[in-house]
Amino acid sequence: MCRDRSSSSMEDPDGILASVAQCIEKLRQSSSSVQEKEYSLGQLLELIETRENAFSAVGSHSQAVPVLVSLLRSGSLGVKIQAATVLGSLCKENELRVKVLLGGCIPPLLGLLKSSSAEGQIAAAKTIYAVSQGGARDHVGSKIFSTEGVVPVLWELLQKGLKTGNLVDNLLTGALKNLSSSTEGFWSATIQAGGVDILVKLLTLDSQELKPMSAFFLLGEYAQALQENAMCALANISGGLSYVISSLGQSLESCSSPAQTADTLGALASALMIYDSNAESTRASDPVVIEQTLVKQFKPRLPFLVQEFQDELIRALLTLCNSEGSLWRALQGREGVQLLISLLGLSSEQQQECAVALLCLLSNENDESKWAITAAGGIPPLVQILETGSAKAKEDSATILRNLCNHSEDIRACVESADAVPALLWLLKNGSPNGKEIAAKTLNHLIRKSDMATISQLTALLTSDLPESKVYVLDALRSMLSVVSLSDILREGSAANDAIETMIKLLSSTKEETQAKSSSALAGIFEVRKDLRESGIAVKTLWSVMKLLNVESENILVESSHCLAAIFLSIKENRDVAAVARDALSSLVTLANSSALEVAEQATCALANLILDGEASEKAIPEDIILPATRVLHEGTESGKTHAAAAIARLLHSRRIDYAITDCVNRAGTVLALVSFLESANGGSVATSEALNALAILSRSEGGNGNIKPAWAVLAEFPRSITPIVSSIADATPLLQDKAIEIVSRLCRDQPVVLGDTVVTASGCISAVTRRMINSTNQKVEIGGAALLICAAKVSHHRLVEDLNQSNSCTYLIQSLVVMLNSAETSPLVTQSNDDKEAISIYRHAKEEAGNGECNTGTALIYGYNLAIWLLSVLACHDEKTKTVIMEAGAVEVLTDRISHCFLQYSQIDFSEDSSIWICALLLAILFQDRDIIRAHATMKSIPVLANLLKSEEAANRYFAAQAIASLVCNGSRGTLLSVANSGAAGGLISLLGCADVDISDLLELSEEFALVRYPDQVALERLFRVEDIRVGATSRKSIPALVDLLKPIPDRPGAPFLALGLLTQLAKDCPPNKIVMVESGALEALTKYLSLGPQDATEEAATDLLGILFSSAEIRRHESAFGAVSQLVAVLRLGGRGARYSAAKALESLFSTDHIRNADSCRQAVQPLVEILNTGLEKEQHAAIAALVRLLSENPSRALAVADVEMNAVDVLCRILSSNCSMELKGDAAELCGVLFGNTRIRSTMAAARCVEPLVSLLVTEFSSAQHSVVRALDKLVDDEQLAELVAAHGAVIPLVGLLYGRNYMLHEAISRALVKLGKDRPACKMEMVKAGVIEGILDILHEAPDFLCASFAELLRILTNNASIAKGASAAKVVEPLFLLLTRPEFGPEGQHSALQVLVNILEHPQCRTDYNLTSHQAIEPLIPLLDSPAPAVQQLAAELLSHLLLEEHLQKDPVTQQVIGPLIRVLASGIHILQQKAVKALVSISLTWPNEIVKEGGVNELSKVILQADPSLPHVLWESAASVLASILQFSSEFYLEVPIAVLVRLLRSGLESTIIGTLNALLVLESDDGTSAEAMAESGAIEALLELLRSHQCEETAARLLEVLLNNVKIRESKATKSAILPLSQYLLDPQTQAQQARLLATLALGDLFQNEGLARSTDAVSACRALVNVLEEQPTEEMKVVAICALQNLVMYSRSNKRAVAEAGGVQVVLDFIGSSDPDTSVQAAMFVKLLFSNHTIQEYASSETVRAITAAIEKDLWATGSVNEEYLKALNSLFSNFPRLRATEPATLSIPHLVTSLKTGSEATQEAALDSLFLLRQAWSACPAEVSRAQSLAAADAIPLLQYLIQSGPPRFQEKAEFLLQCLPGTLVVIIKRGNNMKQSVGNPSVYCKLTLGNTPPRQTKVVSTGPYPEWDEDFSWSFESPPKGQKLHISCKNKSKMGKSSFGKVTIQIDRVVMLGAVAGEYTLLPESKSGPLRNLEIEFQWSNKPTNNDAATN
Repeated sequence: MCRDRSSSSMEDPDGILASVAQCIEKLRQSSSSVQEKEYSLGQLLELIETRENAFSAVGSHSQAVPVLVSLLRSGSLGVKIQAATVLGSLCKENELRVKVLLGGCIPPLLGLLKSSSAEGQIAAAKTIYAVSQGGARDHVGSKIFSTEGVVPVLWELLQKGLKTGNLVDNLLTGALKNLSSSTEGFWSATIQAGGVDILVKLLTLDSQELKPMSAFFLLGEYAQALQENAMCALANISGGLSYVISSLGQSLESCSSPAQTADTLGALASALMIYDSNAESTRASDPVVIEQTLVKQFKPRLPFLVQEFQDELIRALLTLCNSEGSLWRALQGREGVQLLISLLGLSSEQQQECAVALLCLLSNENDESKWAITAAGGIPPLVQILETGSAKAKEDSATILRNLCNHSEDIRACVESADAVPALLWLLKNGSPNGKEIAAKTLNHLIRKSDMATISQLTALLTSDLPESKVYVLDALRSMLSVVSLSDILREGSAANDAIETMIKLLSSTKEETQAKSSSALAGIFEVRKDLRESGIAVKTLWSVMKLLNVESENILVESSHCLAAIFLSIKENRDVAAVARDALSSLVTLANSSALEVAEQATCALANLILDGEASEKAIPEDIILPATRVLHEGTESGKTHAAAAIARLLHSRRIDYAITDCVNRAGTVLALVSFLESANGGSVATSEALNALAILSRSEGGNGNIKPAWAVLAEFPRSITPIVSSIADATPLLQDKAIEIVSRLCRDQPVVLGDTVVTASGCISAVTRRMINSTNQKVEIGGAALLICAAKVSHHRLVEDLNQSNSCTYLIQSLVVMLNSAETSPLVTQSNDDKEAISIYRHAKEEAGNGECNTGTALIYGYNLAIWLLSVLACHDEKTKTVIMEAGAVEVLTDRISHCFLQYSQIDFSEDSSIWICALLLAILFQDRDIIRAHATMKSIPVLANLLKSEEAANRYFAAQAIASLVCNGSRGTLLSVANSGAAGGLISLLGCADVDISDLLELSEEFALVRYPDQVALERLFRVEDIRVGATSRKSIPALVDLLKPIPDRPGAPFLALGLLTQLAKDCPPNKIVMVESGALEALTKYLSLGPQDATEEAATDLLGILFSSAEIRRHESAFGAVSQLVAVLRLGGRGARYSAAKALESLFSTDHIRNADSCRQAVQPLVEILNTGLEKEQHAAIAALVRLLSENPSRALAVADVEMNAVDVLCRILSSNCSMELKGDAAELCGVLFGNTRIRSTMAAARCVEPLVSLLVTEFSSAQHSVVRALDKLVDDEQLAELVAAHGAVIPLVGLLYGRNYMLHEAISRALVKLGKDRPACKMEMVKAGVIEGILDILHEAPDFLCASFAELLRILTNNASIAKGASAAKVVEPLFLLLTRPEFGPEGQHSALQVLVNILEHPQCRTDYNLTSHQAIEPLIPLLDSPAPAVQQLAAELLSHLLLEEHLQKDPVTQQVIGPLIRVLASGIHILQQKAVKALVSISLTWPNEIVKEGGVNELSKVILQADPSLPHVLWESAASVLASILQFSSEFYLEVPIAVLVRLLRSGLESTIIGTLNALLVLESDDGTSAEAMAESGAIEALLELLRSHQCEETAARLLEVLLNNVKIRESKATKSAILPLSQYLLDPQTQAQQARLLATLALGDLFQNEGLARSTDAVSACRALVNVLEEQPTEEMKVVAICALQNLVMYSRSNKRAVAEAGGVQVVLDFIGSSDPDTSVQAAMFVKLLFSNHTIQEYASSETVRAITAAIEKDLWATGSVNEEYLKALNSLFSNFPRLRATEPATLSIPHLVTSLKTGSEATQEAALDSLFLLRQAWSACPAEVSRAQSLAAADAIPLLQYLIQSGPPRFQEKAEFLLQCLPGTLVVIIKRGNNMKQSVGNPSVYCKLTLGNTPPRQTKVVSTGPYPEWDEDFSWSFESPPKGQKLHISCKNKSKMGKSSFGKVTIQIDRVVMLGAVAGEYTLLPESKSGPLRNLEIEFQWSNKPTNNDAATN
């Protein structure tokens, strides 16, 4: 830090860095006062705000942020505010913001935010807002904000402090906005904290700042989640102790005094203790809830919180968390951690101990808690507890610190910087045993660098009395010394030196534990400190440790051996250690043989490292090391096994593996133990390396002559033991791979198959071996790898090739192999010893087979570099691509040089010939199978070398040289063959001819293995002599004498004569010079002599065959010895064997071509035996006999007749030959003989001749021209017979006849054409042969001049040819198009020719590409066809129409005006009624229907197409029907005018089309027709439209249109009454239930169609109607549209109207509830229809169990809604209500019924007449139930109904008459009020003055009532009203009114009147003048004007009257 400051001052001219540092130092000083700190903070803030460099200065100061956070956490309020402000200012730079965040600022900021200081809140809010501006990429900040639980706290503060314009609220909302994009779990935390409600409140505030930010949350991407989760309610905990605890926790909120709080907390703690002790017996509670309650309540937020109860709460929480739940969740994560850390500094030791225990639990349980503890500043107090806390607290604190160090290197550094080491050392010294152990472990994790003071303290602990046990001190000291520099350790007097010296001294301690631990600690140091192992300390330690090797304690022996093993790791480098260590060898050997496995294992480890020293290794006795090491390999740990394997490897590394060692290894089972260890090793490279090292060395061991076998031989005896070694090849390091390859490659000889199988099955093994072969320079690896791959190829060459290709290493492998061969070539060629051969080699056969002497052949054993060649051969044989790669790698040159080099040494020095050169020739033979390789220059250079190799003394070398030559000859070009011939190879090949198979059996097996020919000498010579230049050249002439010499018998080459004869025959054919050379070489004499010996074998046959060839030369036939051969040949015919006779006949055939021989008598003697051979001989004999007879009889008819007279009919024999399966050559000659014999009429007329026709025709395929001409001549003679002509036409061959199509022989051409026509039928191969032979070109050459009859024949032949699509699309066929169109224009060209020509054109032009290529015009193509459409021949019409259909697919021809002319003829063809003609015509019309629809209609096309559509003939092709439908659809699509042109029945049939376009057009047409003419619907139905439409719906085709038309049809009454409609119910129902039905409009129409159907009562009552009910209810349940609801409900109305079962089905399907829901629909139509449906559903008692008060309530609600919406009520609601009240009287007394009455009254008032009637009916039904109802119900209903009184009165007076009865009945039952209005009196005179008149009214038993007294004259006016209330209207009661006078001067009474009041109830109001009685005797009558009213309106002066 000092360096930093000095460097900063040099770069700080303005002193800013110094000023910042000064301020921070002042802040750090604990002695500074609050004022000083505030001043320093203000100064620092001013620097930050005014100076640009201040940010970097603060950021570079390591203590700046920690100091500010510390002040924020523990300073005074003013200091906290200023510290928060400074931190907020620092956050302007992102790097500083992150530092502030990581400094733990969040907890104190939240604490300041929660304070009561407004200024503090603002400062904290500003800083939180600033620190939260990291954005989405601030992952660290996101983690901290989430861990600290910032989001819930901010929401909580917002909820508590919402005020308009509050700056804190603005800042907090802004901070939340920042956090929403980055903080983990923001939204879930927001929802849990009630953020939604808070946001809503923010939006209601009049704040311009808060509203936008609040809207940000509600309109953001998580708006939906917030809105949804905001509606969720929290479940309350009830029952059990948990409920009590929750209640107590809630009561704490209302405590107002410390005493109350203390009591409540005491009760809460007691409850927790009870819960803890009785948890198993009481009701289960949620521990997390209890813990959350505790945590919430023990927060020190109340100033008067009692300490003792808080302690009890912590203890209870600790007890609870030790047994249940997750403490992290219970403590609410970060918040709880902060709380616990705040409790660490309290004075209560018990509370501190519990808090540390909780933190310890947290750190053990949850990784998040570790950062939480660190971020909350928990490390310093934990370190303090290490010094001052209780023993338990110290242990827990040390455990926490250890967990923190383990979690993060950053945290470890923090712990280290908090001076935790001294405290841990103190604990290590003075703590409990458990504390010491924890302290030691913590120190191990904590210490990363040396600290001399700490080391000194630890050393002091070692030498002091305390601690008594030094184990943990030694552990800690080991950790420290592992990182101390070497110089410090070696420097005497240094702390480190003292420490290690002390540890060495402790080796002599008297305590066994200390000795063992000291050894262990020193071992740990030396294991990691190579430098220390090479120092003198190691020697000093070694002396001390060696003294411990003789103690008895196993623990000490183990640890001391461990220490020695560590020291010996550098024994090679530290010779002093080596010198001392050699003395320990014997002791360690003794320990290695200890019975205690652990001791033996550690001793073996030490020995393994000890024998790294060469002298020690030489001194060691192998058996002393191998036996204990093998034991460890069997029983030890993996580390011990590793060292055991290393011990064996190091021991044997510099030793020769002699018989003694081998015997020891075999006895101990070391090899298998190593393999077992290798298999069990966990892939560790060290373990694998050591095991493979040992195995690699042992693999070189020797075997004895007796029972001692090589050590590695055990692997061959246990083949499966090699699997681990092979597996290690795939995944080990290159060095280990090399060792593994070396090991297993030695098994290739003995176990090739098992090894190969293991390599193949081991994943990646092949690729790994390949890589090592490519990259390694080790000869053994290269050769061994090649051997392994060869073994793999033996098992699966496919897998080998596949793996090489997948790894892309095949090419590199090949190059590596070639390089290997090249490098081998540079070394002297010496014969490898037998030992070398045995090392890495492969037997081609099993070892027992190899013991039979095959090794002597030189091919049985493959070894050394030959393995590379063998591998290349395998690759080249099984993967063609590799051959080129091998050649490109230079293999051909290398192999050639190798062979050449061998011969060079062999010729110059006394070397024995290398018998392994054959393998080079083998590879060349395989490579030369590729033609590209043969063309290479290197190949040409190899030819002379191979020719020389043919002279080798080794049979294998010669044989495979011949193989290479054979490959060149078989695959090479003509130039290659010439080069081979010029090399002189032929002579060497001839020398190989005729060897016995038994002598070369091994070579033949090799040939088969590599897919080479068995006899390369024969193949090569035969192929060479095929080349004309070679056959007639010098090579052949040189070879002939040698071949003639081979005709003499040779004992060791028994097959030579025969092969020589074959080659001589080949050379003699068609080569007169060679024949002359043969004759000159004595061939004739030799052959004649050979025949005279009478050999009965193939050689005799070959000899006579050769004679025949020689005699084919006229010059030789004239040779003097030729005539003498005739007699010998005839004798052979009679007496020779079959083969000989054949050959003799062949020879005679040649001789008979010479006149002087043919005419000789001796020749006549040949006829009879030839005929006998013809009859009884083999095929080849027959062939020769026939040929001879042809030659003999062709120019002598008399002999032909003679033959016919032979006892055995020669023609029958010929027929049998021709009909047999003999060769074509024989049949050809027989045909020629037939041609000769058929010149005789008698022979031709026989049945045998007829039988010859078929075989004769078949002979036309022969290659012999003479036979072809003979057959043609014979057929020409036979064809005159019709029967024979048919036979000839039915069979035959092609090429010979085609070859005769030239010139102007028209008759011959015609005959040939007819034969070819019949030949071509159903024989595609024959057609292709004709075309290839040029038949089309030949025809075209003749056609333009040929007569019509020949043109017709040619056209027929072309028809047969072009029936083949390949020919029709070929280039040859293209040439005939224009000539044939021209041919069709010939006026005399007949129908047959026209038919054939048209078929040819159809065959060609039906292919689109052909039409495109020709680009024909309408004049070329269309016009010639128009007259043919009217041809009298239907076949011509058909083909003309078909050709048109293809041509009109071209757009330019469709629109051509000429095309219009074909419409009429096509329509006429369509009218023919012949299906095939119609099909072709319609196909043509399809193409032009869119272009010329009007013309088709004008020509009557619609009528004819309709006939086709309506045909019921089952044989009518569907293609024809579909095409006709397509044409009609196109016409309909063109214009709607054509709709009327097409019959309805046709349109309906079109609905069955498979084309959607046709169906759509048809549906549109039918819809238009139905809309224009209603009667057409019936016709559609009669034509099956309904069934077709249902099928469309079922298959989901054109659903909407089909459903629309179906609905229209079913809406027709007459259609509904038809029987066919019944079958539509179930399909429609299934369609609606089908989940695939997605088209909503189609569903609507289908539903509407069902509704239409069920308007018919019979259909509604059908059994299928039940399924419709379910379907319609299902439609209603799927949230349909309003329109769909109405339609479905209407359909259901029709269903339930007529059928009880339908009602039941609807109810059971849930329809009742659905329709009740729809009654309340906002759509009036839906609601009304639902009401109507309810009315129908409940029109009887079928589903009475579904009728309930809820039904009434739903209808009542609908009535009320309707009234509110429109002021009136639809009568359907009322009718539905009536239906319920009428059929279910129990519903009349329900509450919903009572509630419906006011709405019924309103309906009477506002509704229509129908509504009024329905309402009146409902009220009437309710009235009927009053007598049976409870009194309170009837009274309530009557009172409610009383409001209807005026309306009822009106209806009685003005309503329809049908209303009166019910209205009167209701009025007589309703309570009401009678009002009597006394208006005035008339004629109330008295004699003197004015009277004082008043009226007295008396009604029943009620008290009398009277008016006021009026004294205004004789006409008093009272205008007073009196009212009486009645429970029911008065019946029969009368009102008595007396008019009295109070004046004393007149009468006291003017009279009385009695009035019947019944009438007013019905009328509502009655007014009139009522005369007072008695009447006045003088003057006018006195009367009263009175008005009566009956209503439901009470008045103030009501009097109750029953």
